[in-house]
Amino acid sequence: MTQRARLVVDWGTSNFRCYRFAPDGTVAQTHQAAAGILSVTDRDFASVLQREIGAWMTPDMDIFLSGMITSRNGWVETPYVGTPARLVDLAKAAVVVDGENGIRMHFLPGVAMHSPTPDVMRGEEIQVFGVTGERETATVILPGTHSKWVELRDGALQRFSSFMTGEVFGVLKAHSILGRLMDEAPSESDEQAFIEGVRQVGNHQTVGLLHDIFTTRSGVLLGQLPAQDSAGRLSGLLIGHEIRDGLAAYPVTGRVLVVGDAFLAQRYQRALAEFGISAELGSPLASVHGFAKLSALGL
Repeated sequence: MTQRARLVVDWGTSNFRCYRFAPDGTVAQTHQAAAGILSVTDRDFASVLQREIGAWMTPDMDIFLSGMITSRNGWVETPYVGTPARLVDLAKAAVVVDGENGIRMHFLPGVAMHSPTPDVMRGEEIQVFGVTGERETATVILPGTHSKWVELRDGALQRFSSFMTGEVFGVLKAHSILGRLMDEAPSESDEQAFIEGVRQVGNHQTVGLLHDIFTTRSGVLLGQLPAQDSAGRLSGLLIGHEIRDGLAAYPVTGRVLVVGDAFLAQRYQRALAEFGISAELGSPLASVHGFAKLSALGL
Protein backbone atom coordinates (compact mmCIF):
# COMPACT_ATOMS: atom_id res chain seq x y z
CA MET A 1 0.00 0.00 0.00
CA THR A 2 1.33 3.45 -0.89
CA GLN A 3 2.22 5.56 2.16
CA ARG A 4 0.20 8.73 2.49
CA ALA A 5 2.05 12.01 1.97
CA ARG A 6 2.98 13.76 5.21
CA LEU A 7 3.54 17.29 6.45
CA VAL A 8 4.65 18.27 9.94
CA VAL A 9 3.68 21.66 11.34
CA ASP A 10 5.38 23.21 14.37
CA TRP A 11 2.91 25.97 15.28
CA GLY A 12 3.88 27.97 18.31
CA THR A 13 2.87 31.18 20.01
CA SER A 14 4.85 33.41 17.65
CA ASN A 15 5.95 31.29 14.71
CA PHE A 16 4.61 28.84 12.15
CA ARG A 17 6.98 26.25 10.67
CA CYS A 18 6.15 23.45 8.26
CA TYR A 19 8.34 20.61 7.02
CA ARG A 20 7.67 18.44 3.98
CA PHE A 21 9.67 15.23 4.03
CA ALA A 22 10.90 13.25 1.06
CA PRO A 23 10.33 9.46 0.97
CA ASP A 24 13.89 8.89 2.24
CA GLY A 25 13.16 10.93 5.40
CA THR A 26 15.11 14.04 4.43
CA VAL A 27 13.53 17.48 4.52
CA ALA A 28 12.37 18.35 1.01
CA GLN A 29 10.95 21.78 1.80
CA THR A 30 10.61 24.12 4.77
CA HIS A 31 8.26 27.03 5.23
CA GLN A 32 8.37 29.52 8.09
CA ALA A 33 6.21 32.55 8.85
CA ALA A 34 5.46 34.93 11.72
CA ALA A 35 1.98 33.42 11.96
CA GLY A 36 1.91 32.10 15.52
CA ILE A 37 -1.37 31.34 17.23
CA LEU A 38 -1.48 34.76 18.90
CA SER A 39 -1.64 36.41 15.46
CA VAL A 40 -4.68 34.41 14.33
CA THR A 41 -7.91 36.40 14.42
CA ASP A 42 -11.24 34.87 15.39
CA ARG A 43 -9.54 31.47 15.83
CA ASP A 44 -9.61 31.00 12.05
CA PHE A 45 -6.69 28.55 12.08
CA ALA A 46 -7.95 26.70 9.01
CA SER A 47 -7.60 29.80 6.83
CA VAL A 48 -4.08 30.45 8.09
CA LEU A 49 -3.07 26.85 7.40
CA GLN A 50 -4.44 27.13 3.87
CA ARG A 51 -2.71 30.46 3.33
CA GLU A 52 0.68 29.24 4.51
CA ILE A 53 0.89 25.72 3.06
CA GLY A 54 -2.16 25.28 0.86
CA ALA A 55 0.10 24.68 -2.14
CA TRP A 56 1.62 21.65 -0.38
CA MET A 57 -1.67 20.11 0.70
CA THR A 58 -2.82 17.23 -1.48
CA PRO A 59 -5.74 14.80 -1.17
CA ASP A 60 -5.30 11.86 1.22
CA MET A 61 -2.48 13.54 3.14
CA ASP A 62 -1.56 13.32 6.83
CA ILE A 63 -0.66 16.59 8.59
CA PHE A 64 0.92 16.35 12.05
CA LEU A 65 0.60 19.49 14.20
CA SER A 66 2.71 20.15 17.29
CA GLY A 67 3.26 23.02 19.70
CA MET A 68 0.88 25.58 21.13
CA ILE A 69 -1.60 24.96 18.31
CA THR A 70 -2.61 21.89 20.37
CA SER A 71 -3.01 23.85 23.63
CA ARG A 72 -6.23 25.22 25.08
CA ASN A 73 -5.43 28.50 23.31
CA GLY A 74 -4.89 26.74 19.99
CA TRP A 75 -6.99 24.96 17.39
CA VAL A 76 -7.64 21.58 19.03
CA GLU A 77 -6.63 21.03 22.65
CA THR A 78 -4.89 17.68 22.90
CA PRO A 79 -4.57 15.97 26.31
CA TYR A 80 -1.05 15.39 27.58
CA VAL A 81 0.45 11.91 27.64
CA GLY A 82 2.03 10.82 30.88
CA THR A 83 5.57 9.72 31.54
CA PRO A 84 7.31 7.54 30.59
CA ALA A 85 6.66 8.51 26.98
CA ARG A 86 8.13 7.53 23.63
CA LEU A 87 7.74 9.19 20.26
CA VAL A 88 5.32 6.48 19.19
CA ASP A 89 3.15 7.29 22.22
CA LEU A 90 2.80 10.88 21.03
CA ALA A 91 1.71 9.75 17.59
CA LYS A 92 -0.80 7.24 18.95
CA ALA A 93 -2.31 9.76 21.38
CA ALA A 94 -2.86 12.42 18.74
CA VAL A 95 -6.36 13.80 18.24
CA VAL A 96 -7.25 13.10 14.61
CA VAL A 97 -9.52 15.50 12.73
CA ASP A 98 -10.74 14.67 9.23
CA GLY A 99 -10.53 17.53 6.76
CA GLU A 100 -11.55 17.90 3.16
CA ASN A 101 -10.34 15.64 0.32
CA GLY A 102 -9.28 12.84 2.65
CA ILE A 103 -6.79 15.00 4.57
CA ARG A 104 -6.26 13.90 8.18
CA MET A 105 -4.87 16.31 10.77
CA HIS A 106 -3.12 14.77 13.76
CA PHE A 107 -2.90 17.16 16.73
CA LEU A 108 -0.01 15.86 18.82
CA PRO A 109 -0.07 15.89 22.63
CA GLY A 110 2.49 17.34 24.97
CA VAL A 111 3.90 15.43 27.94
CA ALA A 112 2.84 15.81 31.59
CA MET A 113 4.07 14.71 34.99
CA HIS A 114 1.64 14.57 37.90
CA SER A 115 3.95 13.66 40.79
CA PRO A 116 5.90 14.41 42.85
CA THR A 117 4.94 17.86 41.48
CA PRO A 118 2.92 18.77 38.38
CA ASP A 119 4.82 19.76 35.26
CA VAL A 120 4.11 20.03 31.53
CA MET A 121 5.85 20.51 28.21
CA ARG A 122 4.44 20.99 24.75
CA GLY A 123 6.89 20.90 21.84
CA GLU A 124 10.20 20.37 23.65
CA GLU A 125 9.64 16.60 23.65
CA ILE A 126 10.08 16.59 19.86
CA GLN A 127 13.52 18.16 20.30
CA VAL A 128 14.47 15.58 22.92
CA PHE A 129 13.65 12.68 20.62
CA GLY A 130 15.34 14.48 17.74
CA VAL A 131 18.79 14.54 19.40
CA THR A 132 18.80 11.15 21.13
CA GLY A 133 18.97 7.54 20.04
CA GLU A 134 16.10 5.09 20.04
CA ARG A 135 17.33 3.29 23.18
CA GLU A 136 19.55 5.98 24.68
CA THR A 137 19.87 7.01 28.31
CA ALA A 138 20.75 10.69 28.63
CA THR A 139 20.05 14.01 30.34
CA VAL A 140 18.76 16.67 27.96
CA ILE A 141 18.69 20.32 29.02
CA LEU A 142 16.64 22.80 27.00
CA PRO A 143 17.43 26.38 28.10
CA GLY A 144 14.90 29.10 27.52
CA THR A 145 12.16 31.14 29.10
CA HIS A 146 11.10 27.99 30.95
CA SER A 147 14.13 25.69 30.86
CA LYS A 148 13.53 21.94 30.87
CA TRP A 149 15.67 19.20 32.39
CA VAL A 150 14.72 15.84 30.91
CA GLU A 151 15.75 12.34 31.91
CA LEU A 152 15.68 9.93 28.99
CA ARG A 153 16.01 6.29 29.99
CA ASP A 154 16.26 3.50 27.41
CA GLY A 155 14.77 5.87 24.84
CA ALA A 156 11.76 6.84 26.95
CA LEU A 157 11.14 10.32 28.33
CA GLN A 158 11.08 9.24 31.95
CA ARG A 159 10.72 12.49 33.88
CA PHE A 160 11.42 16.21 33.58
CA SER A 161 11.45 19.49 35.49
CA SER A 162 10.79 23.05 34.33
CA PHE A 163 12.79 26.02 35.64
CA MET A 164 11.52 29.57 35.10
CA THR A 165 15.08 30.85 34.79
CA GLY A 166 14.71 32.92 31.63
CA GLU A 167 11.42 34.49 32.63
CA VAL A 168 12.66 35.35 36.12
CA PHE A 169 15.75 37.02 34.60
CA GLY A 170 13.54 39.09 32.29
CA VAL A 171 11.16 40.11 35.07
CA LEU A 172 13.96 41.06 37.47
CA LYS A 173 15.77 43.08 34.83
CA ALA A 174 12.69 44.91 33.57
CA HIS A 175 10.51 45.26 36.64
CA SER A 176 12.64 45.10 39.79
CA ILE A 177 15.01 47.44 41.59
CA LEU A 178 17.89 45.30 40.31
CA GLY A 179 17.30 46.43 36.74
CA ARG A 180 17.74 50.10 37.54
CA LEU A 181 21.50 49.62 37.66
CA MET A 182 21.74 47.44 34.56
CA ASP A 183 22.77 48.60 31.10
CA GLU A 184 20.71 47.56 28.10
CA ALA A 185 23.71 46.36 26.08
CA PRO A 186 26.04 43.69 27.54
CA SER A 187 29.54 44.87 28.36
CA GLU A 188 32.77 43.34 27.06
CA SER A 189 33.23 41.79 30.50
CA ASP A 190 29.69 40.33 30.53
CA GLU A 191 30.87 36.76 29.98
CA GLN A 192 33.36 36.92 32.84
CA ALA A 193 30.69 38.41 35.08
CA PHE A 194 28.41 35.53 34.10
CA ILE A 195 31.05 32.93 34.99
CA GLU A 196 31.72 34.63 38.32
CA GLY A 197 28.02 34.42 39.10
CA VAL A 198 28.04 30.70 38.30
CA ARG A 199 31.12 30.19 40.46
CA GLN A 200 29.51 32.03 43.36
CA VAL A 201 26.92 29.24 43.39
CA GLY A 202 29.25 26.39 42.46
CA ASN A 203 31.78 27.28 45.16
CA HIS A 204 28.98 27.37 47.77
CA GLN A 205 29.59 31.09 48.40
CA THR A 206 25.85 31.49 48.80
CA VAL A 207 23.17 31.55 51.44
CA GLY A 208 20.38 31.08 48.92
CA LEU A 209 18.96 32.33 45.64
CA LEU A 210 16.98 35.24 47.05
CA HIS A 211 20.07 36.61 48.78
CA ASP A 212 22.32 36.01 45.80
CA ILE A 213 20.22 37.98 43.36
CA PHE A 214 20.26 40.99 45.70
CA THR A 215 24.06 41.00 45.60
CA THR A 216 23.83 42.18 41.98
CA ARG A 217 22.60 45.47 43.49
CA SER A 218 24.52 45.61 46.75
CA GLY A 219 27.75 44.73 44.94
CA VAL A 220 27.31 47.76 42.68
CA LEU A 221 26.41 50.09 45.56
CA LEU A 222 29.54 49.03 47.47
CA GLY A 223 31.82 49.31 44.45
CA GLN A 224 32.52 45.56 44.29
CA LEU A 225 30.69 44.98 41.00
CA PRO A 226 30.71 47.31 37.98
CA ALA A 227 27.16 48.30 37.07
CA GLN A 228 27.70 47.18 33.48
CA ASP A 229 28.44 43.66 34.75
CA SER A 230 25.40 43.26 36.97
CA ALA A 231 23.18 41.72 34.26
CA GLY A 232 25.82 39.11 33.44
CA ARG A 233 26.28 38.34 37.13
CA LEU A 234 22.52 37.96 37.61
CA SER A 235 22.35 35.58 34.63
CA GLY A 236 25.20 33.52 36.09
CA LEU A 237 23.54 33.34 39.50
CA LEU A 238 20.18 32.24 38.14
CA ILE A 239 21.63 29.66 35.76
CA GLY A 240 24.08 28.51 38.43
CA HIS A 241 21.24 27.81 40.84
CA GLU A 242 19.28 26.03 38.10
CA ILE A 243 22.24 23.80 37.29
CA ARG A 244 23.03 23.06 40.94
CA ASP A 245 19.44 22.05 41.61
CA GLY A 246 19.11 20.25 38.28
CA LEU A 247 22.18 18.10 38.89
CA ALA A 248 20.94 17.25 42.39
CA ALA A 249 17.64 16.03 40.93
CA TYR A 250 19.05 14.46 37.75
CA PRO A 251 22.28 12.56 38.46
CA VAL A 252 24.23 12.12 35.24
CA THR A 253 24.11 8.54 33.92
CA GLY A 254 24.70 9.07 30.20
CA ARG A 255 25.32 11.87 27.77
CA VAL A 256 24.39 15.41 28.78
CA LEU A 257 23.03 17.40 25.85
CA VAL A 258 22.10 21.07 25.73
CA VAL A 259 19.57 21.97 23.04
CA GLY A 260 18.41 25.46 22.14
CA ASP A 261 19.42 28.91 20.96
CA ALA A 262 23.15 28.85 20.13
CA PHE A 263 24.19 31.67 22.49
CA LEU A 264 22.18 30.36 25.42
CA ALA A 265 23.17 26.73 24.82
CA GLN A 266 26.86 27.66 24.81
CA ARG A 267 26.38 29.67 27.99
CA TYR A 268 24.83 26.63 29.70
CA GLN A 269 27.64 24.43 28.38
CA ARG A 270 30.22 26.73 29.99
CA ALA A 271 28.27 26.90 33.22
CA LEU A 272 27.97 23.10 33.39
CA ALA A 273 31.75 22.86 32.98
CA GLU A 274 32.11 24.93 36.17
CA PHE A 275 30.24 22.11 37.92
CA GLY A 276 32.53 19.48 36.37
CA ILE A 277 30.00 18.34 33.75
CA SER A 278 31.05 17.92 30.13
CA ALA A 279 27.99 18.65 27.98
CA GLU A 280 27.45 18.31 24.25
CA LEU A 281 25.59 20.88 22.19
CA GLY A 282 22.60 19.24 20.52
CA SER A 283 21.82 19.91 16.89
CA PRO A 284 20.19 23.28 16.17
CA LEU A 285 17.86 21.23 13.94
CA ALA A 286 16.66 19.11 16.87
CA SER A 287 13.00 19.74 16.06
CA VAL A 288 13.50 18.87 12.40
CA HIS A 289 15.20 15.58 13.33
CA GLY A 290 12.39 14.79 15.76
CA PHE A 291 9.75 15.51 13.15
CA ALA A 292 11.62 13.37 10.61
CA LYS A 293 11.53 10.45 13.04
CA LEU A 294 7.85 11.10 13.63
CA SER A 295 7.13 11.20 9.91
CA ALA A 296 8.96 7.88 9.44
CA LEU A 297 6.90 5.99 12.01
CA GLY A 298 4.37 4.96 9.40
CA LEU A 299 1.41 4.99 11.81
